[in-house]
Amino acid sequence: MASLALNIILAITALVVLIHAHYSSDSLALSFVQRGPVVSTPVMHMRAPASSRGLTPCVRRAVTDAKDLRKLNDDQILDEIAESSRELLVLRMAQSNRREVKPSDFGLHKKKIAQLKTIQREREIANGVGKRESRKMKQKAYRNMDILKRIRKFEQPADDE
Repeated sequence: MASLALNIILAITALVVLIHAHYSSDSLALSFVQRGPVVSTPVMHMRAPASSRGLTPCVRRAVTDAKDLRKLNDDQILDEIAESSRELLVLRMAQSNRREVKPSDFGLHKKKIAQLKTIQREREIANGVGKRESRKMKQKAYRNMDILKRIRKFEQPADDE
């Protein structure tokens, strides 16, 4: 009886391996099934070189380059900071609602905000604004809601009635 159950488990395992190998078109999965515990080798990715497929390799780029950001004026920098902050909020809401989100988008928007704030502070230093004055100006801007006014409004879902 135990031999029959073991043979059934081995047959199911072999079937799963075959189905997996059939549906994974870009990689070749090699697995070996033996009596006893299932032993599998690491998945070996067998791909043709990029030149033979006519494709160029994918290179990860930032949302924008620092050169382009330096060309923006102060108001445009504040708008970009507000827009990236809004996008971070949208990504967090999508993640909390269990929607599919690319985790790399969080890092890209955080990096963009950091670059923009660095450029903003460099300009303040060039104008002779000290750290204490800079912080007071930012607190005043938040109190007057200047920064929050720059954030685009969220679209309301349409009522289907």
